Amino acid sequence: MTSLLRSSCVLATCLLVSSASAAENSHPVIPGFERFHAEGADSAVLEAGQLLLGELNCTACHKADQAIIDYLTPKSAPVLTNVGDRARPEWIRNYLTDTHATKTGTTMPSLLNHLSDTDKKNSVDALVHFLASTGKVHDVRKKMQAAELGKKLFHQVGCVACHGPQEGSKLDLTTSKPLGDLTAKYSVPALAEFLRNPMAVRHSGRMPRLNLKPEENEAIAQYLLKDLDVNLPANVTYEYYEEQFINLPDFSKLKPKATGEALGFDLAVSPRKSGFALRFHGFLRIEKAGEYRFYVGSDDGSRLLIDDNQVAINNGVHPFGFKDGKAQLEKGVHPLTLEYFDGGGQIELRVEFQGPNLRRRDLIDYVTIEKDPAKKKQGPSAFVVDSQLAEQGQKLFQSTGCASCHQLKIDDKQIQSNTTAKPFAQIEGNAGCLSDANRWEAPDYSLSQHQRSVIKSALGELQRKGVPSQSTKQLIQHTMTVANCYACHQRDEIGGVEQQRNDFFLSTQKEMGDEGRIPPHLNGVGGKLTEKWLTQIMEKGAKDRPYMHTQMPSFGSNNVGHLVEKFRELDLLEPLATNANDIGESEGRIKSVGRHMIGNKVFGCIKCHTFNGVKATGVQGIDMTLMTQRLNREFFHAYLINPQAYRPGTRMPTAWANGKSVMKSIFDGNTNHQIDAIWTFLNDGTKAAAPIGIGNNPIELIAYDEAIMYRNFIQGAGPRAIGVGYPEKGNIAFDANDMRVALIWQGSFMDASRHWNGRGQGFQPPLGDNVVEFATGPSFLELDSLTGEWPDTSSKEFGYKFLGYHLGEQRRPTFRYQYKDLVIEDHTQAIKDDGFPTLTRTISLSGKTGETDLYYRAATGDTIEDAGDGWFVIDKNLRIHVTGGEAIIRKDKKDLLISVKLNNGSAKIVQQYVW
Repeated sequence: MTSLLRSSCVLATCLLVSSASAAENSHPVIPGFERFHAEGADSAVLEAGQLLLGELNCTACHKADQAIIDYLTPKSAPVLTNVGDRARPEWIRNYLTDTHATKTGTTMPSLLNHLSDTDKKNSVDALVHFLASTGKVHDVRKKMQAAELGKKLFHQVGCVACHGPQEGSKLDLTTSKPLGDLTAKYSVPALAEFLRNPMAVRHSGRMPRLNLKPEENEAIAQYLLKDLDVNLPANVTYEYYEEQFINLPDFSKLKPKATGEALGFDLAVSPRKSGFALRFHGFLRIEKAGEYRFYVGSDDGSRLLIDDNQVAINNGVHPFGFKDGKAQLEKGVHPLTLEYFDGGGQIELRVEFQGPNLRRRDLIDYVTIEKDPAKKKQGPSAFVVDSQLAEQGQKLFQSTGCASCHQLKIDDKQIQSNTTAKPFAQIEGNAGCLSDANRWEAPDYSLSQHQRSVIKSALGELQRKGVPSQSTKQLIQHTMTVANCYACHQRDEIGGVEQQRNDFFLSTQKEMGDEGRIPPHLNGVGGKLTEKWLTQIMEKGAKDRPYMHTQMPSFGSNNVGHLVEKFRELDLLEPLATNANDIGESEGRIKSVGRHMIGNKVFGCIKCHTFNGVKATGVQGIDMTLMTQRLNREFFHAYLINPQAYRPGTRMPTAWANGKSVMKSIFDGNTNHQIDAIWTFLNDGTKAAAPIGIGNNPIELIAYDEAIMYRNFIQGAGPRAIGVGYPEKGNIAFDANDMRVALIWQGSFMDASRHWNGRGQGFQPPLGDNVVEFATGPSFLELDSLTGEWPDTSSKEFGYKFLGYHLGEQRRPTFRYQYKDLVIEDHTQAIKDDGFPTLTRTISLSGKTGETDLYYRAATGDTIEDAGDGWFVIDKNLRIHVTGGEAIIRKDKKDLLISVKLNNGSAKIVQQYVW
């Protein structure tokens, strides 16, 4: 692909043409071909021919072996099942009559040019009636406000990368895919539905899905069809009610606040967006007697009545969903009533039906405001399908070659082509589609001389030498050219945003420069992104950079999914020789260090990156909680050490210049250990504790010489939580409902801003690190046997009573509670230990026990290991030491119990926590 090795800027200059020459030249426009293989470019003929033969779908008619098909990756033609729902009959007529004049640059050939004018007109007429019989275009009125939003979206989200701008001085780039006369072809609902999922009708993904919201798809459709003027008449009357309902009322007992006429079951007639009801009336015309099924979809309640009989009801306050019902209807006109109410939140209403010779479709197209059709208000002239012509059209669809390229089902049965063409291996370079005269009974693609020449040369080489072997690099280049990835991305110095389109790539963070607005290059992307994330991007697209207006669309795994394997084959980095296990600390401590480093007191990563949706104080870089999902660990290490090597010009600094850390006090300055600590912390994703400094206006509670207490809703400790922060930076949260230590953690204590500002709603998590959450339920219990389950229900159900607490030296609390005839005093002391505090908990019991054995549950965990000398390791992270009774590990119950024996009415348990 020698031409691809040229820079995009040089090529763009060569490819500019005037408006006049573009109009004159109605050859098929394939952006990749125009950019890299245009006439005059030093391109590889075989690669250029491969692109053309695939994009023109030559193997649809000319049967080829699988090796050729795999090599060409043909672009399938649009699916025409239900095409009558999206394309107007008048446009279909013009398109079939003069294909290349109706849509400049189309890859669709003219199939009827060899016929006389009369025969061509008759054939087109029959095909139009056949295609129009598959559905009915549904128009809606203009929404100028939506069109303004659509204009903005079209020019920001990435549409201009392939199609060029539609406002101001339009770019005369031959690499722009023409849109054609969309106003003549589509209605707003039809175009919006196409934008929602283009691959439903264009399987090959050349038009990808942008993953926009429904209202955004409609807005773009409104913009692109802003010149459409349908002047539609109303087809229903309505009554409007302003009341709050939770179920459908008896409307006959209510007085409407307003009445009027509407086009369709339009909820926009309500001046309110919540707390209202509507009742629509019209007449349903049934052309054929039989059983019909009706579907009522709504958020919230709705009901459909026909001939005053309830057919379907979808009552109550609920999210959008369908309910259905059946009705036996005679041919003729039937009074129809549709009731709807909104109880709050979203508003949506859709009604569909199906019946004899009718697939499921919108009901409103068959509803009129007048019972007598002769009195129906006049709107735009409606196309009426002639069934005899439609039958002729179906036969022509099979015999002229339409069915060779296009899928079309009638009653779930695929229409088959009955035409034959020479096998691919026998195509002659000067005949049929490639004939200069092109007067044969063959499709006319309106090829340029250059395109025809390229195809002839490529065909000859393929027929002489067969399919060439392709390197992984060539396979990637071909797929990226076919999918037009190079319109946005650069890889191996190929492609990238063309200079003339550059200004349409925008960012919400102007200070980030090109990094914040231009899609990233794909050099080394297989080593950068995880296999799972790459696969997800190919299938679903992505919006990982919220500051970038241009969105990564979805091309579908069937079309580009193979790139995942190919990228990884070329790009994967060498595995790292070390990992977090080599640090020699527990996972909890490693995470604590990682959290500390990205906070505002060390490297300040949170100043430029969002964290779990919380905005940074500076530019809004990619959310850090996504990083271990998106990135391979090897790339993460390499990028942090030298960001400029992977993204030249990036604002991302490094704290490890030349691989050396600037923080010698953390893990002795070991670069790999420090980066592994950050990775380990971020590996918790959205469950990771917020770094210090995240969010706005924190109120940090700090224990200096004395313990500090915080009584409030603490996450993991319940609504009656009592947090205790010790000067040694060890902390606990006591659950006064369940009389238990619910949490322990290290470092910072609590951020009181949630509860001390505004209404103080919700639970506040600990501010520090290395949080350990203990199981719910009572701490002490009398068990009949060691096989009994330890309950996780409230301690109060077992006779527990909270007796408060008293403060000792340095205001350190001792919690007091009672279990039956036992009074328990629970005191915790924090001890500084090499930068990581430990806790010693002393539990004193006095009173008497019952006849059954008393046990203390010291710990729970998936794994509990006896480390000897009274030490136990819980889930390989928490180490505890317990004295005061016999320790029993119940592996089947996943807990550690201490058998408590009172001596002269008292007992003492001492438990140390090291983590």
